[in-house]
Amino acid sequence: MQESARGNVRNPSCPSRQLFDLVTARWATLVLVDLMDGPQRWSELRRSAGGVSDKMLAQTLRDLEAGGLITRTVHASRPPTVEYALTDLARGATTALRHLQGWAEQHTSDYVHHRAAHTPLP
Repeated sequence: MQESARGNVRNPSCPSRQLFDLVTARWATLVLVDLMDGPQRWSELRRSAGGVSDKMLAQTLRDLEAGGLITRTVHASRPPTVEYALTDLARGATTALRHLQGWAEQHTSDYVHHRAAHTPLP
């Protein structure tokens, strides 16, 4: 891993902003959370992400792989199987992702209550 100057996610031209945007993208975050439990195949990720289209999952996986956050391993079997796994870079974010996941799950009822209070009646 190459050392570089500290990034600034508030600067739109800083690569740290691109990494931040990648990790916090809707489907990317769910994929990363799913992969924290270990490598998974396409069908497992699609099922656990719930609601993602094939096209969006494929794009998300390509983006995460290009960003160095996941690996794609093709196993020589019949038919070939493909597994996706976190890289060391992504594992560094797992503590933050687990906290965010726990926070979201813990505050679901608060969120639902506030959304209902701000939804206009028909």
